[in-house]
Amino acid sequence: MKQITAVLILAFTIFSCNQAAINTKNNNVKAPVDSLVTNWENNWNKHDSTGVRNMFLADALLVDDNLVAINAAEFSAKWIHPNINLISNLKSTKLQEWSEDSRANYTGKYTLDVIMKDSVVAKPEGVYSVNWLKTEKGDWKITSAVIHSFKK
Repeated sequence: MKQITAVLILAFTIFSCNQAAINTKNNNVKAPVDSLVTNWENNWNKHDSTGVRNMFLADALLVDDNLVAINAAEFSAKWIHPNINLISNLKSTKLQEWSEDSRANYTGKYTLDVIMKDSVVAKPEGVYSVNWLKTEKGDWKITSAVIHSFKK
């Protein structure tokens, strides 16, 4: 019996010494959702139409209360450029988010100021949901955005 115990201990020691260390950390790097949302807000608040446009894939989908656009060129002309200089103080409050190594989603409430002739003419609020995809180059691009304003 002592020989069997000794052999088992020796076998266990040899087996455990030869095993590669198991990495228990999750190697999936999740999307930086907070920085993606901050970038979204900053581009709008800086009135950077190119910055906003470059956040989207070319074939992205945008749906808001007045528009359904199926590519970035269309919603750039019909949504970004007509509104970029009117919007200030865009702020978002997170309702829900999820992310994984190549996809992410953010849903939040927003508030903003509409500025015309240096005066605030409206303070709309609403909800929006944005989906991102990590490209082969490692950039995060919006694949779809749904934006709904609450009527006051």
